[in-house]
Amino acid sequence: MSAPEEIVPGVYGVNLGFVNAFFIADDVVTLVDTGIKARAAQIASALKDVGREDVANIALTHHHPDHRGGLGLLRKEGVKVFVHPIDAQIVRGDRRPPGPRGNPLRRAAFGVLGPIFMRGQTSPVDVELAEGDVIPDSGGLRAVHTPGHTMGHVSFLHPDKRVLFVGDAARNMRKLANTPPAFAEDMPEARRTIAKIAGLDFDTAVFGHGGVLRGKANAEFRKLADELASAPAD
Repeated sequence: MSAPEEIVPGVYGVNLGFVNAFFIADDVVTLVDTGIKARAAQIASALKDVGREDVANIALTHHHPDHRGGLGLLRKEGVKVFVHPIDAQIVRGDRRPPGPRGNPLRRAAFGVLGPIFMRGQTSPVDVELAEGDVIPDSGGLRAVHTPGHTMGHVSFLHPDKRVLFVGDAARNMRKLANTPPAFAEDMPEARRTIAKIAGLDFDTAVFGHGGVLRGKANAEFRKLADELASAPAD
């Protein structure tokens, strides 16, 4: 079990294997995503490692189970859950998640296995996020609607710490890249999202999948936006 990484002062990353979760230790603790259900204890342990257990907010980037699976275990009494209205429908269980794009076999498998995998994974949502909403007592963490991977996907910008929590709007596995088409609900929207991110002001970017991008990370997004603008459509 890996220790939390302090990315910038007061911002920590928790490597859960194939996905990352993060938390901000400000006046209170704000979690950004909760990983899969089986790794929720690892996030709780990471909080104890830095002497903080006062979680007050859980801000979800999107509804996928590898980003909200630990919600039921980490959401204690008094903790508020923040999700965009579109994805909130799925988090609450009011609507089934859309299946993957493309491959008919993958879509059929999702139709059978999806409801089984997501059983018991629903949760109340306390606040439905709009563009520009600020998470309380987080030091200024602000919601940025970044659709494409899911239509209610939200990234979170911390202007004072100059950190962008990208979620799955992009990935940084071997290099910075757009979200994979197979796991996106709308790839043209995902391309527009990269251009939107490129216009934000931040130095460090953290991702649901992949390593931290440090040092004028927004410049790397501008390069990616330029590449996508000249590439054929997915």
